[in-house]
Amino acid sequence: MRALCYHATMRKVVVREGPLVFIRNVIVMEIFAAAVMYVISFLENYGAIYQSLGLSRYIRFDILEIIIFSGFQLVYITFLFFEWYFTRFEITDREIIRRSGLLFRHHKSVSLKAVTSVEIYQSPLDRMMTHHASLIFEHGNGRITKIRNVPDYDEHIYMIKSMVQEATGRVLSKDPSELIRSGEGLFVEFKQTMRYDARKGEISKELEKMVLKTIVAFLNSDGGTLLIGVDDAGRVTGLHDDYKTLSKKNRDGFENHLTTLVKTAIGMPFAKYVRPAFESVGGKDICVVSVGDAHKPAYLRNGDKHEEFFVRVGNSTQPFSMSEAEEYIKTHWR
Repeated sequence: MRALCYHATMRKVVVREGPLVFIRNVIVMEIFAAAVMYVISFLENYGAIYQSLGLSRYIRFDILEIIIFSGFQLVYITFLFFEWYFTRFEITDREIIRRSGLLFRHHKSVSLKAVTSVEIYQSPLDRMMTHHASLIFEHGNGRITKIRNVPDYDEHIYMIKSMVQEATGRVLSKDPSELIRSGEGLFVEFKQTMRYDARKGEISKELEKMVLKTIVAFLNSDGGTLLIGVDDAGRVTGLHDDYKTLSKKNRDGFENHLTTLVKTAIGMPFAKYVRPAFESVGGKDICVVSVGDAHKPAYLRNGDKHEEFFVRVGNSTQPFSMSEAEEYIKTHWR
Protein backbone atom coordinates (compact mmCIF):
# COMPACT_ATOMS: atom_id res chain seq x y z
CA MET A 1 0.00 0.00 0.00
CA ARG A 2 1.44 3.37 -0.98
CA ALA A 3 1.65 5.95 1.74
CA LEU A 4 1.49 8.91 -0.60
CA CYS A 5 -0.93 9.28 -3.48
CA TYR A 6 -1.22 12.25 -5.78
CA HIS A 7 -4.47 12.91 -7.60
CA ALA A 8 -3.72 15.42 -10.35
CA THR A 9 -7.34 16.40 -10.98
CA MET A 10 -8.07 16.98 -7.30
CA ARG A 11 -4.74 18.55 -6.34
CA LYS A 12 -4.57 16.35 -3.28
CA VAL A 13 -1.79 14.39 -1.61
CA VAL A 14 -2.89 11.62 0.75
CA VAL A 15 -0.39 10.65 3.47
CA ARG A 16 -0.69 7.71 5.87
CA GLU A 17 1.58 7.19 8.85
CA GLY A 18 3.72 4.05 8.83
CA PRO A 19 3.42 0.96 11.08
CA LEU A 20 5.94 2.25 13.60
CA VAL A 21 3.27 4.70 14.77
CA PHE A 22 0.91 1.80 15.51
CA ILE A 23 3.68 -0.15 17.27
CA ARG A 24 4.59 2.89 19.36
CA ASN A 25 0.96 3.35 20.42
CA VAL A 26 0.72 -0.32 21.43
CA ILE A 27 3.89 -0.07 23.54
CA VAL A 28 2.61 3.08 25.26
CA MET A 29 -0.73 1.40 25.99
CA GLU A 30 1.01 -1.74 27.29
CA ILE A 31 3.03 0.33 29.75
CA PHE A 32 -0.06 2.28 30.82
CA ALA A 33 -2.16 -0.89 31.27
CA ALA A 34 0.58 -2.59 33.29
CA ALA A 35 0.88 0.48 35.54
CA VAL A 36 -2.89 0.59 36.10
CA MET A 37 -3.04 -3.12 36.94
CA TYR A 38 -0.12 -2.72 39.33
CA VAL A 39 -1.83 0.15 41.17
CA ILE A 40 -5.16 -1.69 41.33
CA SER A 41 -3.44 -4.73 42.80
CA PHE A 42 -2.79 -2.68 45.97
CA LEU A 43 -6.42 -1.61 46.15
CA GLU A 44 -8.16 -4.93 45.61
CA ASN A 45 -7.39 -8.54 46.56
CA TYR A 46 -8.05 -10.39 43.32
CA GLY A 47 -7.73 -13.77 45.02
CA ALA A 48 -10.45 -12.93 47.55
CA ILE A 49 -12.79 -11.72 44.80
CA TYR A 50 -12.08 -14.90 42.85
CA GLN A 51 -12.97 -17.06 45.84
CA SER A 52 -16.10 -15.06 46.76
CA LEU A 53 -17.53 -15.51 43.26
CA GLY A 54 -17.03 -19.26 43.48
CA LEU A 55 -15.07 -19.36 40.24
CA SER A 56 -12.53 -21.81 41.65
CA ARG A 57 -14.93 -24.67 40.79
CA TYR A 58 -14.74 -23.82 37.08
CA ILE A 59 -11.32 -22.35 36.30
CA ARG A 60 -7.97 -21.90 37.94
CA PHE A 61 -7.11 -18.37 39.13
CA ASP A 62 -3.91 -18.05 37.07
CA ILE A 63 -5.72 -19.14 33.90
CA LEU A 64 -8.51 -16.66 34.55
CA GLU A 65 -5.95 -13.87 34.93
CA ILE A 66 -4.42 -14.74 31.57
CA ILE A 67 -7.83 -14.80 29.86
CA ILE A 68 -8.94 -11.44 31.30
CA PHE A 69 -5.68 -9.64 30.58
CA SER A 70 -5.37 -11.19 27.10
CA GLY A 71 -8.94 -10.20 26.31
CA PHE A 72 -8.25 -6.66 27.47
CA GLN A 73 -5.13 -6.54 25.31
CA LEU A 74 -7.03 -7.84 22.28
CA VAL A 75 -9.66 -5.11 22.66
CA TYR A 76 -7.30 -2.15 22.89
CA ILE A 77 -4.84 -3.47 20.28
CA THR A 78 -7.74 -3.91 17.87
CA PHE A 79 -8.94 -0.40 18.64
CA LEU A 80 -5.45 1.06 18.15
CA PHE A 81 -5.03 -0.81 14.87
CA PHE A 82 -8.26 0.48 13.37
CA GLU A 83 -7.56 3.99 14.68
CA TRP A 84 -4.15 3.89 12.93
CA TYR A 85 -5.46 2.19 9.78
CA PHE A 86 -8.32 4.63 9.21
CA THR A 87 -6.29 7.77 9.96
CA ARG A 88 -4.94 9.71 7.02
CA PHE A 89 -3.77 13.23 6.18
CA GLU A 90 -5.04 14.96 3.07
CA ILE A 91 -3.04 17.93 1.80
CA THR A 92 -5.01 20.04 -0.67
CA ASP A 93 -4.46 23.46 -2.23
CA ARG A 94 -6.08 25.12 0.76
CA GLU A 95 -5.63 23.01 3.90
CA ILE A 96 -4.17 20.02 5.72
CA ILE A 97 -6.95 17.69 6.87
CA ARG A 98 -6.55 14.87 9.39
CA ARG A 99 -9.30 12.29 8.97
CA SER A 100 -9.73 9.55 11.56
CA GLY A 101 -12.29 7.30 13.22
CA LEU A 102 -13.92 3.98 12.32
CA LEU A 103 -17.58 4.24 13.37
CA PHE A 104 -17.66 7.98 14.02
CA ARG A 105 -15.65 9.75 11.36
CA HIS A 106 -14.21 13.13 12.24
CA HIS A 107 -11.56 15.43 10.90
CA LYS A 108 -9.41 18.39 11.87
CA SER A 109 -7.98 20.90 9.44
CA VAL A 110 -5.50 23.77 9.36
CA SER A 111 -5.05 26.35 6.63
CA LEU A 112 -2.19 25.82 4.20
CA LYS A 113 -1.59 29.58 4.16
CA ALA A 114 -0.47 29.43 7.79
CA VAL A 115 2.43 27.04 7.01
CA THR A 116 5.84 28.69 7.28
CA SER A 117 8.07 25.67 6.66
CA VAL A 118 7.98 22.03 5.60
CA GLU A 119 10.79 19.92 7.02
CA ILE A 120 11.79 16.25 6.98
CA TYR A 121 13.04 14.49 10.13
CA GLN A 122 14.39 10.97 10.44
CA SER A 123 14.53 9.35 13.87
CA PRO A 124 16.92 6.45 14.54
CA LEU A 125 14.02 4.03 13.94
CA ASP A 126 13.13 5.82 10.71
CA ARG A 127 16.72 5.46 9.51
CA MET A 128 16.61 1.72 10.20
CA MET A 129 13.72 1.44 7.74
CA THR A 130 14.19 2.33 4.08
CA HIS A 131 12.62 5.60 2.92
CA HIS A 132 10.82 6.44 6.17
CA ALA A 133 10.71 9.92 7.70
CA SER A 134 8.42 12.32 9.51
CA LEU A 135 6.98 15.38 7.76
CA ILE A 136 6.88 18.47 9.96
CA PHE A 137 4.71 21.46 9.04
CA GLU A 138 5.41 24.57 11.10
CA HIS A 139 2.71 27.25 11.29
CA GLY A 140 3.10 30.96 11.86
CA ASN A 141 1.47 30.81 15.30
CA GLY A 142 4.05 28.27 16.49
CA ARG A 143 1.79 25.25 16.03
CA ILE A 144 3.37 22.09 14.62
CA THR A 145 1.67 19.43 12.48
CA LYS A 146 3.59 16.15 12.40
CA ILE A 147 2.97 13.18 10.12
CA ARG A 148 5.16 10.44 11.56
CA ASN A 149 6.98 7.51 10.01
CA VAL A 150 5.87 8.11 6.42
CA PRO A 151 7.16 5.41 4.05
CA ASP A 152 8.54 6.56 0.67
CA TYR A 153 8.31 10.15 1.91
CA ASP A 154 10.49 11.45 -0.91
CA GLU A 155 8.11 10.16 -3.57
CA HIS A 156 5.92 13.26 -3.51
CA ILE A 157 7.60 15.66 -1.06
CA TYR A 158 8.37 18.04 -3.92
CA MET A 159 4.67 18.16 -4.80
CA ILE A 160 3.73 18.84 -1.16
CA LYS A 161 6.24 21.69 -0.91
CA SER A 162 5.16 23.22 -4.21
CA MET A 163 1.50 23.16 -3.13
CA VAL A 164 2.32 24.85 0.17
CA GLN A 165 4.58 27.39 -1.52
CA GLU A 166 1.89 28.26 -4.07
CA ALA A 167 -0.64 28.77 -1.27
CA THR A 168 1.65 30.88 0.93
CA GLY A 169 4.13 32.52 -1.42
CA ARG A 170 6.86 31.66 1.09
CA VAL A 171 10.26 30.09 0.70
CA LEU A 172 9.61 26.90 2.64
CA SER A 173 12.92 26.44 4.35
CA LYS A 174 14.64 27.22 7.63
CA ASP A 175 17.99 27.29 5.82
CA PRO A 176 19.13 30.95 6.05
CA SER A 177 21.32 30.56 2.97
CA GLU A 178 18.27 29.64 0.92
CA LEU A 179 16.31 32.56 2.34
CA ILE A 180 19.16 34.91 1.49
CA ARG A 181 19.38 33.57 -2.07
CA SER A 182 15.64 34.08 -2.53
CA GLY A 183 16.01 37.77 -1.63
CA GLU A 184 13.64 40.13 0.13
CA GLY A 185 9.95 39.76 -0.53
CA LEU A 186 6.54 39.68 1.07
CA PHE A 187 7.69 37.22 3.75
CA VAL A 188 11.46 37.95 3.98
CA GLU A 189 13.29 41.10 5.08
CA PHE A 190 17.02 41.82 5.65
CA LYS A 191 18.54 44.18 8.23
CA GLN A 192 22.28 44.75 8.45
CA THR A 193 22.21 45.52 12.17
CA MET A 194 19.71 45.81 14.97
CA ARG A 195 21.13 48.93 16.68
CA TYR A 196 24.67 49.79 15.55
CA ASP A 197 24.95 52.49 12.86
CA ALA A 198 28.11 51.62 10.94
CA ARG A 199 28.22 54.99 9.13
CA LYS A 200 28.05 57.05 12.32
CA GLY A 201 29.84 54.51 14.49
CA GLU A 202 27.26 54.71 17.26
CA ILE A 203 24.11 53.12 18.65
CA SER A 204 20.99 54.18 16.78
CA LYS A 205 17.50 54.02 18.28
CA GLU A 206 16.17 54.62 14.78
CA LEU A 207 17.65 51.31 13.59
CA GLU A 208 15.97 49.54 16.51
CA LYS A 209 12.72 51.16 15.44
CA MET A 210 13.18 49.94 11.86
CA VAL A 211 13.55 46.37 13.14
CA LEU A 212 10.42 46.75 15.26
CA LYS A 213 8.48 48.23 12.31
CA THR A 214 9.23 45.12 10.26
CA ILE A 215 8.17 42.82 13.10
CA VAL A 216 4.89 44.74 13.54
CA ALA A 217 4.24 44.56 9.79
CA PHE A 218 4.74 40.79 9.78
CA LEU A 219 2.46 40.44 12.83
CA ASN A 220 -0.26 42.40 11.04
CA SER A 221 0.12 40.48 7.77
CA ASP A 222 0.68 36.75 7.35
CA GLY A 223 3.93 36.48 9.25
CA GLY A 224 7.43 36.38 7.85
CA THR A 225 11.16 36.05 8.54
CA LEU A 226 13.52 38.88 9.45
CA LEU A 227 17.24 38.20 8.97
CA ILE A 228 19.47 40.51 11.01
CA GLY A 229 23.12 40.55 9.99
CA VAL A 230 22.39 40.60 6.25
CA ASP A 231 22.46 43.81 4.19
CA ASP A 232 19.99 44.83 1.47
CA ALA A 233 22.18 43.26 -1.22
CA GLY A 234 22.10 39.87 0.53
CA ARG A 235 25.67 40.05 1.84
CA VAL A 236 26.20 38.48 5.27
CA THR A 237 27.68 41.14 7.54
CA GLY A 238 27.14 39.35 10.85
CA LEU A 239 26.19 40.55 14.33
CA HIS A 240 29.67 41.47 15.59
CA ASP A 241 29.00 45.22 15.62
CA ASP A 242 25.73 44.74 17.50
CA TYR A 243 27.38 42.41 20.01
CA LYS A 244 29.86 45.18 20.90
CA THR A 245 27.03 47.49 21.97
CA LEU A 246 25.53 45.04 24.46
CA SER A 247 26.45 44.41 28.08
CA LYS A 248 26.40 40.68 27.31
CA LYS A 249 28.33 40.53 24.04
CA ASN A 250 27.02 37.31 22.54
CA ARG A 251 23.90 35.61 21.17
CA ASP A 252 22.17 35.54 24.55
CA GLY A 253 22.69 39.27 25.02
CA PHE A 254 21.36 39.97 21.53
CA GLU A 255 18.27 37.81 22.03
CA ASN A 256 17.55 39.32 25.45
CA HIS A 257 17.74 42.85 24.05
CA LEU A 258 15.53 42.03 21.06
CA THR A 259 12.94 40.32 23.28
CA THR A 260 12.91 43.31 25.63
CA LEU A 261 12.34 45.68 22.70
CA VAL A 262 9.41 43.60 21.46
CA LYS A 263 7.78 43.40 24.91
CA THR A 264 8.14 47.12 25.68
CA ALA A 265 7.47 48.64 22.24
CA ILE A 266 4.90 46.19 20.82
CA GLY A 267 3.52 44.41 23.87
CA MET A 268 3.87 41.27 25.96
CA PRO A 269 0.97 39.42 24.22
CA PHE A 270 2.88 39.54 20.93
CA ALA A 271 6.20 38.21 22.22
CA LYS A 272 5.03 34.61 21.71
CA TYR A 273 4.79 35.22 17.96
CA VAL A 274 8.42 36.41 17.69
CA ARG A 275 10.96 33.59 17.79
CA PRO A 276 14.64 34.52 17.30
CA ALA A 277 17.21 31.87 16.40
CA PHE A 278 20.87 32.10 15.45
CA GLU A 279 22.77 30.60 12.55
CA SER A 280 26.36 30.81 11.37
CA VAL A 281 26.77 31.65 7.67
CA GLY A 282 30.29 31.98 6.31
CA GLY A 283 31.64 32.06 9.84
CA LYS A 284 29.41 35.00 10.82
CA ASP A 285 26.42 34.99 13.15
CA ILE A 286 23.04 36.08 11.86
CA CYS A 287 19.73 36.23 13.74
CA VAL A 288 16.75 34.57 12.03
CA VAL A 289 13.61 36.08 13.54
CA SER A 290 10.50 34.05 12.70
CA VAL A 291 7.35 36.14 13.13
CA GLY A 292 3.85 34.63 13.13
CA ASP A 293 0.62 36.35 12.18
CA ALA A 294 -0.93 37.81 15.33
CA HIS A 295 -4.39 37.09 16.73
CA LYS A 296 -5.16 40.83 16.89
CA PRO A 297 -3.74 44.11 15.51
CA ALA A 298 -0.24 45.03 16.68
CA TYR A 299 0.95 48.61 17.10
CA LEU A 300 4.38 50.12 17.57
CA ARG A 301 4.40 52.35 20.64
CA ASN A 302 6.69 55.37 20.61
CA GLY A 303 8.05 57.23 23.62
CA ASP A 304 5.30 59.86 23.36
CA LYS A 305 2.68 57.06 23.67
CA HIS A 306 1.77 57.51 20.02
CA GLU A 307 0.93 54.23 18.28
CA GLU A 308 1.81 53.39 14.68
CA PHE A 309 0.32 50.66 12.49
CA PHE A 310 2.38 48.86 9.81
CA VAL A 311 1.57 46.23 7.19
CA ARG A 312 3.72 44.25 4.82
CA VAL A 313 3.08 45.33 1.20
CA GLY A 314 5.20 43.56 -1.42
CA ASN A 315 8.80 43.59 -0.22
CA SER A 316 8.43 46.66 1.98
CA THR A 317 6.94 47.75 5.30
CA GLN A 318 4.24 50.38 4.89
CA PRO A 319 2.69 52.68 7.52
CA PHE A 320 -1.11 52.93 7.47
CA SER A 321 -3.13 55.96 8.46
CA MET A 322 -5.86 55.53 11.07
CA SER A 323 -8.58 55.22 8.42
CA GLU A 324 -6.52 52.76 6.37
CA ALA A 325 -5.73 50.72 9.48
CA GLU A 326 -9.39 50.62 10.49
CA GLU A 327 -10.46 49.32 7.08
CA TYR A 328 -7.60 46.79 6.98
CA ILE A 329 -8.43 45.46 10.46
CA LYS A 330 -12.07 44.89 9.47
CA THR A 331 -11.06 42.56 6.62
CA HIS A 332 -7.91 40.93 8.04
CA TRP A 333 -9.29 39.88 11.45
CA ARG A 334 -12.89 39.19 10.50
